[in-house]
Amino acid sequence: MIKSQRTKRRKIRNELIPFNHNPSENDPFINSITTDDELTTRELLPCQSIQNNNILVLRPDVEPEIEPVRLSNDLPMPTSTTLPEIFEESVKIKDFIASWAIQYKIPHNALNGLLSGLKKHECFQSLPLDARTVLCTPRQISNTIRIMNPGIYHHFGLASGIKKYAPENLLELKIAVGIDGLPLSKSSGNQFWPILAYIITQCSTKKVFPIGIYYGQSKPEDSNEFLSEFVTEAEDLITNGITINNVIIKISISFICYDSPAKTFVLRVKTHSGFHSCTRCFIDGDYQKHRVCFPYRKFPLRDHNSVINRIDEDYHTSELPSVLTKLNDFDLVKSLPLDYMHLVCLGVTKKLLLLWKSGPLKTRLPSKDIKSLSKSLLALNTDISSDFVRKSRSLLEVGRWKAVELRFFLLYSGPVVLKSILNNECYSHFMSLNIAMIILLSPNHKSLVDYARHLLDYFVKQFQNLYGEHLVSHNVHGLLHLCDDYDQFGPLDQCSAFVFENHMKELKSFIRKHEKPLEQIINRYSEINSINLKTFKSTQLCYEKPILKRPHTNGPLIDNIVGVQYKSLLFRNFHISIKKQKDSDSFILTNSGEVVKCVNVIEMNNNILIIGKQYNNASPFFIEPINSIKLDIYHVNNLSETLNCWNITDIKRKIMIFNHNRLMIGMPIIHTGQ
Repeated sequence: MIKSQRTKRRKIRNELIPFNHNPSENDPFINSITTDDELTTRELLPCQSIQNNNILVLRPDVEPEIEPVRLSNDLPMPTSTTLPEIFEESVKIKDFIASWAIQYKIPHNALNGLLSGLKKHECFQSLPLDARTVLCTPRQISNTIRIMNPGIYHHFGLASGIKKYAPENLLELKIAVGIDGLPLSKSSGNQFWPILAYIITQCSTKKVFPIGIYYGQSKPEDSNEFLSEFVTEAEDLITNGITINNVIIKISISFICYDSPAKTFVLRVKTHSGFHSCTRCFIDGDYQKHRVCFPYRKFPLRDHNSVINRIDEDYHTSELPSVLTKLNDFDLVKSLPLDYMHLVCLGVTKKLLLLWKSGPLKTRLPSKDIKSLSKSLLALNTDISSDFVRKSRSLLEVGRWKAVELRFFLLYSGPVVLKSILNNECYSHFMSLNIAMIILLSPNHKSLVDYARHLLDYFVKQFQNLYGEHLVSHNVHGLLHLCDDYDQFGPLDQCSAFVFENHMKELKSFIRKHEKPLEQIINRYSEINSINLKTFKSTQLCYEKPILKRPHTNGPLIDNIVGVQYKSLLFRNFHISIKKQKDSDSFILTNSGEVVKCVNVIEMNNNILIIGKQYNNASPFFIEPINSIKLDIYHVNNLSETLNCWNITDIKRKIMIFNHNRLMIGMPIIHTGQ
């Protein structure tokens, strides 16, 4: 019995020795015999066995070479792909993989596995084997990080972000800056303090980029050291401008956005619980029932010179002024807006809900009304348009409501669900805040800003009468100065922290393990900037003409109207969608004040037409404190069955419809939720 392959080969070799003397080259039998060395070499290759004439022949499992076919003299020989073409295709594949990995945040170890699998195929032999080569991850970044007690800091640069995102054909750019803290986890004090910015343009989508990021177990000890590189670079850009495509562009810092703790840190002033903490006036707070409050009173307003000259010593917390005073043409009062996301949404609106839930007995709602209110909020979710990414939650979770949920309650759902629950005095008080914020957030209600100032003045004065002077907090007092920001910057969404807060989650998504988070952020931004990122969604972030999608042939149509039919119409700020299951995205308001339910979209002779049904009866939802028709808020009913046609130029805006207690309430979408 043969015990091993080596013994078997030795025996075969000894038996074939007589035949190896002067072998005939033409003998096919002899040519089919292999030597021991050949067998040893072929043992490493995948082999297949062929039984022929009782002789075992081992052959490698590879394709045999084929002679090229000779063509006639008239036809040229086919040539293979040239090396430049192969290289170009390789670069395209590499760029696609890099863009795909960045777009979907693929970890390096997952991309390494993909690359090792692709390289086994002959078409992808030119691809790198390491994800860092594909993504152009920087080799050494430690020299760009500097120590900043008690952590570390990296400066990305303001100029680099402007050059990357600056729009064309502009000779002056205004920059919006946001500063805030970002805790990384609940189990430790590790946190980021990013300095973010974006270029103010007419486009609804704002490209946020980092100027600098600090990382440590607590915030930086010295705010001036934290801001020094940003201020030095910004001062140079403001003075000398920036050169892009051989054109010098003027740069200015329009505003810096922050919440109250960040304001205290950056400006070196009293925190929101201090007696002299208002950044707009010289009010002196009171101490009532174990808390600092700001009862309604009129005080002189601060200005830039009063802050520079330190007229109010109780307002400042440091003898050294903030380094922001070095910025040219930057007003330390007017250029620091009161962010309505923190002031109104997370501050006043949330405070009202908590007071109704567990406040003073004279304004506290009974438990049955709280349950009824929660039930009404949840019932509205089926009739909320898709422009709002967060739907309402129960009041049992009000402590965990996000700012967009509180904004939605203040502007849209609150007036509907509270009308039958709050008493008339509290409901009118709430509606004064609702109407004032609709005016201050709408670009087409500038003529009503003075009325909004009157409403907010009434709200603060009445707040202390309803709920007590001791509950007039720093945020409630700040409502008195909110209209000044509208005068300076326009609608409050133009100077809010929503854009920067939305970018915070991007920063967290860049972190893939707990070690060296700042280094990971630097690597991710470097990869994004080095790759020509191609998005995989064919959407335009800023476009002038509406986009038609989802073609169909199901109608309905009107006589003499013939064209291509669509179910979706996308504008820059909103979209109209026709669905049988959910029709909350199909309601619009025309320039003439008609409330219309869209049933079809037609493209005819390069014109876009909307076919819909009009509501016959429309009346104001409320009359006091202002007629709601002036704010485009209706109580509508009796939907007509007759089909009419409107041109898209007749559309004023999309409206959202509440179907509550058999009432249809149309309200303008002030800001699409993030």
